[in-house]
Amino acid sequence: MPSKSRFVIAESSIKSFFKQNPRKVFSREQLGGIFEERKTAWNLPVTTTDLRFIEQLQKRGILTKIEILFDGYINKKERYITEDANELEIAASLINKSYLSHYTAMFLNGLTTQVPKTIYVTFEQSKKPDGNRQLKQEAIDAAFSKPQRKAVTEAVYGDYSFLILNGMHTGRTGVHSIENVPVTSLERTLIDITVRPSYAGGVYSVLEAYQNALPSISLNKLVATLDNMDFIYPYHQAVGFYLERTGYSGKKLEELRSRKKEFRFYLTYDMEEKDFSEDWQLYFPKGM
Repeated sequence: MPSKSRFVIAESSIKSFFKQNPRKVFSREQLGGIFEERKTAWNLPVTTTDLRFIEQLQKRGILTKIEILFDGYINKKERYITEDANELEIAASLINKSYLSHYTAMFLNGLTTQVPKTIYVTFEQSKKPDGNRQLKQEAIDAAFSKPQRKAVTEAVYGDYSFLILNGMHTGRTGVHSIENVPVTSLERTLIDITVRPSYAGGVYSVLEAYQNALPSISLNKLVATLDNMDFIYPYHQAVGFYLERTGYSGKKLEELRSRKKEFRFYLTYDMEEKDFSEDWQLYFPKGM
């Protein structure tokens, strides 16, 4: 019996498999794995190859092939998507073990009503030796006197931009799933946007996110996540400042306030005019 006829016989089962699969975006390698695992159950001919199988998936309209072109980091990514796949799922599929973060995570965690057209995708660097982690005030001053370093790896897909961020190693601290998409939790998201406010629309947008988070935030989880990420910079000063500005008061805020403040720190980068909080030993934009 010709290969085509066997595929036609199995077509309803194959369609059902992809319809019920929580994954909506596949790489060629993943489809090859599915083919090897299911070809006997689907009674496909022994002469059928994984490439022929993928061709039939496209021909029958079960999956659609898309190409995503990147500027800088990756030349091209091919993906095969179901008709109900969305841009968030496509973005999260681009790099193994990556997750959505920053402004995208703000949206998914309900911290903003603005639908982001830039989708932030973070993949973590490998763990590095601790090395010399000593801070000096002069080094902090110099780092924050310049603009924040920004990712240069970007791709355009339809109306959306995908921005790939090479994040510090955290062991995926605070990463969970929302609608089968890996994304940072509410508490982890607040920390990430405190660290990189320009990936969240700036410090006023970050402050608004803290305000929106107050009804559902776990301060214990926020502080535990912050400590687990083990930053060299004293980001607890910035987190405490934001919490206080939102009107939060409680034991966890006092705990942050009582922590050692060895250095004067900065809420954001490259501030032209700034005020200073004695309480948090923190520079912030003038008039904020």
